[in-house]
Amino acid sequence: MPSTVKTEVLYQTANDARHPATNMIDGDEKTFWITTGMYPHEVLLGFKGATATVTKIRTWSYHIKKLTVEKCTEAQPTKFEKIVETELSDKAGAMQIESFTINSTMGPDVKYLKIHVASGWEDFSSIHSIIVEGDTVEAS
Repeated sequence: MPSTVKTEVLYQTANDARHPATNMIDGDEKTFWITTGMYPHEVLLGFKGATATVTKIRTWSYHIKKLTVEKCTEAQPTKFEKIVETELSDKAGAMQIESFTINSTMGPDVKYLKIHVASGWEDFSSIHSIIVEGDTVEAS
């Protein structure tokens, strides 16, 4: 049975000391990572040296218009393939709660995920939580 896969933030394009990217993986929807104006923005997630079979990705956000999630199965995060590409509805100030089921052929052997916020409904957008579901295989 799939469970929550532990992630770590390896890189982010927007950095606000009050709202770091680590907030989106801390399990608290009251904390968040915020973009800093001009789009696009990206966050690179790793699995703490492990490989994951990703089955679902859930997001809680505000003001994101176009969102892409890409996977990398290489040892270094250099070659990515889209596994989610969507345009989110403008919720007029309400939280955007989304769940993306990952095709079984796209989910195995993932070492990195890149969260790409291409555009927003406002000048700034935020991700309050991202949960990756699946199974982890520890690196040997």
